[in-house]
Amino acid sequence: MKEIIITKNEAGQRLDKFLRKYLKDMSLGAIYKSIRKGEIKINNKKQSEKYILNEGDILNFNIEINTAKNKEPKKFLEIDYDFKVAYEDENILIVEKRPNQLVHPDEGNEITLTDEVWAYLYDKGEYNPDEEKTFAPSPCNRLDRNTEGLVIFAKNYDSLKQINEAIRLGGIQKIYTALVKGKIATGEYIGYITKNERTNKVMILDKRVKNSKEIITKILNVESVGIASVIEIDLVTGRSHQIRAHLSYLGNPIVGDPKYGNRKFNSFFFNKFGLNHQLLVANKLIFKNIGGNLKYLEDKVVTMNLPPLFKKIKNDLFKF
Repeated sequence: MKEIIITKNEAGQRLDKFLRKYLKDMSLGAIYKSIRKGEIKINNKKQSEKYILNEGDILNFNIEINTAKNKEPKKFLEIDYDFKVAYEDENILIVEKRPNQLVHPDEGNEITLTDEVWAYLYDKGEYNPDEEKTFAPSPCNRLDRNTEGLVIFAKNYDSLKQINEAIRLGGIQKIYTALVKGKIATGEYIGYITKNERTNKVMILDKRVKNSKEIITKILNVESVGIASVIEIDLVTGRSHQIRAHLSYLGNPIVGDPKYGNRKFNSFFFNKFGLNHQLLVANKLIFKNIGGNLKYLEDKVVTMNLPPLFKKIKNDLFKF
């Protein structure tokens, strides 16, 4: 019989949801059957699949199991990490993502920001996959591959829940800075977004249609020179590709955006500056309303400087 002890990083989850992550080779139906037959118990007692795990609970397995952690390669142990830390404490880590970098691991062998963060925390002694049942430090906000900026990582399960809840309820304000084509007025812009899964592109509409979702984008025009403007964006709704597609729809595509940008305009900046990604930076996070173990973060503001290439292009355009 195998036994495991539930730690703080597993507590608070339903039994069946924990087991789906812990026993990846076992079907959900087989998990439910083992719970009902008493082959999987809590503290040597049969429990419902809806049982909420508590720290210190002992899971008793009277079946042969293959656990998830023994199957997963630990490729991050062999990589170097190369990111700047914007903020860190015992619960969260906020880092600066580079352009042309994925945040989340995928099925390929590409090194992601998450891999780098795992390596960093492993070296600090704050993460060891061999000591965790199912939890791994996780990114809480998404950035497109070619968008630079701040990404929040939760170091424990409690913090992951609190950050995700705060983002869902608008408790964390996300401010972006971008260089866009032409002039755009300061204001709040509302539209509706639909996604083409085949092309992985979105479309912005001025009226609601079937399967569309409302988007709200607040824009502050910081500075304009006629051909381009530096703007700040307050992302009220955080839909996939929202900022890039919405600005393109408004006639002010982001400079360097390969998917929603102006090809001729982008070519000018590539030829003159070697720019090969969009000039969009998630450079400010404001913790307005957050609870639980992260209550101490309320009113905290985390920022990053504009990247050197962004500043070089901005200074060249606005030198007069």
